[in-house]
Amino acid sequence: MKEKNYWPHFIIALVTFAIIMGVWTIKNAIDNPVQLDNSFMMPYQEVDEKIYDLQKMQKEFAKKYNLQILSRKLTYPDAVFRFKITDKKGSPVNDAKVIVLFTRPDTTKHDIKKVATFHDGVYEVHAKLPLKGRWDVILKIQKDKLTVFDKYKMSTLREMLKKA
Repeated sequence: MKEKNYWPHFIIALVTFAIIMGVWTIKNAIDNPVQLDNSFMMPYQEVDEKIYDLQKMQKEFAKKYNLQILSRKLTYPDAVFRFKITDKKGSPVNDAKVIVLFTRPDTTKHDIKKVATFHDGVYEVHAKLPLKGRWDVILKIQKDKLTVFDKYKMSTLREMLKKA
């Protein structure tokens, strides 16, 4: 009696598995496109060119000013984000231009960009959030030819403030 050779079955199964995994990988890539990072509110090519200047401005800003986040949780759907900018003596800085970006950690689809207003020593921004859950809050602060960025992880579900 002749023994059966199972190698052809194994090779066919392996090739079929490889084709199925290739199709699955392509389908997943199409269903979940790459999201560009918007931590600096500019294209990554521009960030790449200016990263050393941005880091230098960040250090200079930290020498002159303090940033204190007053909000610990975002309310849904009407979020209010409050923070203070003071000089090293503790006096409020009232002439900084601040843009606040509310973005989801995994997508830029629901981004909300607002300009913060200054009132009674506190900067404040209101946003209508479309979804509950985790949000990244990115601040772009411009003061005295300095432009700095700060990123915080927050949630509408619980108190959570982490500097990213």
